[in-house]
Amino acid sequence: MKVGKISNTVLKRTVLKTISDSYNVYVPEKNKVGLDANKICIDEFSPMLMTTDCGIEPVYTVANNICARGGKPICIQCSIVLPQNFREIRLREIMEELSKDCRSLGLAIAGGHTQVSDSVLKPIISVTGIGIMEDDKDMMQSNKANINEDIVLTKWIGIGGIRNIIKHSKENVLLKYNIDFIDKVIGNKEDMSVLPEAEIAKKAGVHYMHDVSQGGIFAALWDMAEASGVGIDIDLRKIPVKQEIIEICEMYDINPYQLQSAGCLLMTFTDGYGIVDILAKQGIKASVIGKTISGNDKIIHNLDEVRYLDLPKQDSLYADWKGNVDDERKNIKFT
Repeated sequence: MKVGKISNTVLKRTVLKTISDSYNVYVPEKNKVGLDANKICIDEFSPMLMTTDCGIEPVYTVANNICARGGKPICIQCSIVLPQNFREIRLREIMEELSKDCRSLGLAIAGGHTQVSDSVLKPIISVTGIGIMEDDKDMMQSNKANINEDIVLTKWIGIGGIRNIIKHSKENVLLKYNIDFIDKVIGNKEDMSVLPEAEIAKKAGVHYMHDVSQGGIFAALWDMAEASGVGIDIDLRKIPVKQEIIEICEMYDINPYQLQSAGCLLMTFTDGYGIVDILAKQGIKASVIGKTISGNDKIIHNLDEVRYLDLPKQDSLYADWKGNVDDERKNIKFT
C-alpha cells in the first residue's frame, strides 16, 4: 500500500467493515468515513471524545479532530517507537516539541509509552487525543451537512503540509527564495489550530465541521459529502491559498489542493456569509467556497471548466514528485 493515510476504499472495505459491530452503550456511534473523533459515553453528563493520529503534527491533528466534533480537547497520550540507533538527545527533542505543542493548546500529557524496536527505521509517534463534549445537547451531535447549505472554509489550504516541506528542506528552498518569503509561508504554528473558529461556529449554529488534514481540501470535501449523504458544488477560485504556498508547491510539483492542510476548518451553515463576517471580526479569515446540493455529484467549477471530484488521493507530501527540480528534494523525509 502507499505511504500515508489509507484510501477510503481500503478503509471501508478492510477496516470499517471488519469492525462494523464494534460499538455498544458506551460507544454508541459506528465508525465511518468523515468521523475522525468518536464519542464515548461514560455517564449521562459530559461524553468523552477520542481520536488518534501518527502523521504530521499529531498533537494539532487530534485536537482539531475533537474540535470538529464540537468538543473541547483536554489531554493527550503518546506512544513512541524508536529505532535501535536512535540517540537519547533526539528523544528529548521529540518530547520537547510534543510538550510545546500541548502547552500552546492548553493540553496535558496524561501518559503514554516509549520503547525501542528493531522493526522500525525511524521514529513512529502516535498521539491519542481525549476531549469532552461540554453540552451533549448542542447541534453538533449529528454533525451532518444538509442540502442547500453554504460551505465555508477557514484560513487557507496547505498550512500543515507547507510547514513540513520547509522544515525538512529549508536550505533547498532558500536557494530560490529569501528568508522573509519563507517566514511569510510558514506563518505562526498556532494557525494550525481550529479551536477558535470551532468555538465561534458552534455558537453561530454550524451544522457540520471537519478539519482539513491528510489529502488536503479535496479529500476533506469528499469526506464531508460522504458522511452527510449530499452532493457539493464548489468554485475552485474561492478556495483560499497563499501565492507563496502555490510557488513552493510548483517548485516541488505538488498539488496544493491535495496537500495536508491542518488549520483549515470545513463547515456548513444556512447563512455562510454571516459566519464569514462574524469570524472576520475576530481576526479569522474565512470564505464561502460552494454549496451542498441534492444527489451524489461532487462538482468543481473553475471558470468555464467543470470537473467532478475523484476519490481522495494520496497526500501530495507522500506522492512521487515529478519535474526538473533539484534531486535534493528526493532526500526529504516527512514525519
